[in-house]
Amino acid sequence: MLLVDVLIRYSTVTLFLLLVTLAIRDGRHVQQARLVIYLGISLSCMLLTTAPPELAIPNPIFTVLRLIAIPNLALLWWLGLSLFDDDFRLGRLEWGGLALFSALVMPAILEELGVLAYYPPILHISIQAVSVTMLCHLIWTALSGRNDDLVESRRKARLWFALGLAAAALATATAEIITLGSNPPWLSLMRAAVALPLVLWGLLWFTRFDAEAMRFRSVSKPQLITPSIDPRDAVSHSRLLSAMEDDQLYTEHGLTISKLSDRISVPEHQLRALINNGLGYRNFAAFLNNYRLAYAKGVLSDPEQARLPVLTIAMDAGYASLATFNRAFKSTEGKTPTDFRRAALAAPAQS
Repeated sequence: MLLVDVLIRYSTVTLFLLLVTLAIRDGRHVQQARLVIYLGISLSCMLLTTAPPELAIPNPIFTVLRLIAIPNLALLWWLGLSLFDDDFRLGRLEWGGLALFSALVMPAILEELGVLAYYPPILHISIQAVSVTMLCHLIWTALSGRNDDLVESRRKARLWFALGLAAAALATATAEIITLGSNPPWLSLMRAAVALPLVLWGLLWFTRFDAEAMRFRSVSKPQLITPSIDPRDAVSHSRLLSAMEDDQLYTEHGLTISKLSDRISVPEHQLRALINNGLGYRNFAAFLNNYRLAYAKGVLSDPEQARLPVLTIAMDAGYASLATFNRAFKSTEGKTPTDFRRAALAAPAQS
């Protein structure tokens, strides 16, 4: 059993550190790469500090590594979200989740290190509740955005990647519940066993399946490229432009790529490739936002419609709510629709 543990545990740590090295080499200034670095280091520390007594690391190194391992699940949550959302930013929700998880885990670690004499069982239950919540949120994010994703390789990989990470962490959490907070040898080995295929998958994905991911190019804001339409897609492109510019289908609430495909009689897989490869959009929402925001800016800049409520403009542009419109507008323009309108209407008067 000890030999198996050594082979699995230290092989996994080695691969994690290799993945961290790739991230440092290719993109340490990009947020997603930094998350890979943080998570890889944290998980490596977790595996090293949960080894059997025969493989125990001496203090004070053990204490330092044990503390670094604390936020591993929260960092896993962060990385999963960043892989699925082109507009991912570390906001209050993400930082709050990390702080809450770390605050709950810290007393357990301090008790393990002999600093605290008592660890309330309710905290262990709370840790599991927060862990399950993060994992469910990760799965929901993967599933809810899959149809909107236009990057075919990511669209195929994201679900399995998310579910693999979630299933591994969920299995560990379930085992910890069963053992009621104790740490039998088989639980420690299981952590390493479930981590090994995940890090292998991660290495394959970063080095073979997706060269863009390996280089950690920043994709926080989808960038448009000069249209490069395959001649075979000329007819489809013409239908798409007619539907969006002449018929203004983007104003329809709940418009999906599947519905758009039916409306212009272009197979969905061809339409996905056309919008992604030909027009440069990574997700369908960004494609729609380009038209919807252009429409909204035109209305907001029109003196004759200066009294038209922003809510009405948002609904007419195709947005489901004012909050969604405000968020998309501010993300693109750097200001709220109201501030944009004020500046646009004041410009002629100042000139």
